Amino acid sequence: MYMSKVHVWVGINNADDETFEKYFELDYDDPDMDIDDPLYKVCQFCLDINEKWYDEDCIGVYKEDGTLDVRIALEELSVSQETLLEIQDICIKKGLEKVNAIFYYMDSKIDVVDKNKLYNELTYIGEFDTNL
Repeated sequence: MYMSKVHVWVGINNADDETFEKYFELDYDDPDMDIDDPLYKVCQFCLDINEKWYDEDCIGVYKEDGTLDVRIALEELSVSQETLLEIQDICIKKGLEKVNAIFYYMDSKIDVVDKNKLYNELTYIGEFDTNL
């Protein structure tokens, strides 16, 4: 099942909320336009995961005005306690103890190729079992 895996990005995003959200904005300008049409505007998130479109039901996006403990931010994830602790440990090892943004995408079919680049200013933490 495609929701058996969750990809997680965490960090500090200094952009205003509108700029932060634009990263995920799908093109609904022309409902009759096919995503294969050369004029279709692919969102930056889609470009970063090498897709033309993403399922909005499978994404979670959170951004706070101030920073908060990464453990609190990660409570948004629907994963087992064991997986949650694994993700927390990775974040802390990467120096991400205080964050203001997180996004995750549940899809086992995507492959995040560049694991070292920043995605909307956030660090890719990895792909994990959802245990759902």
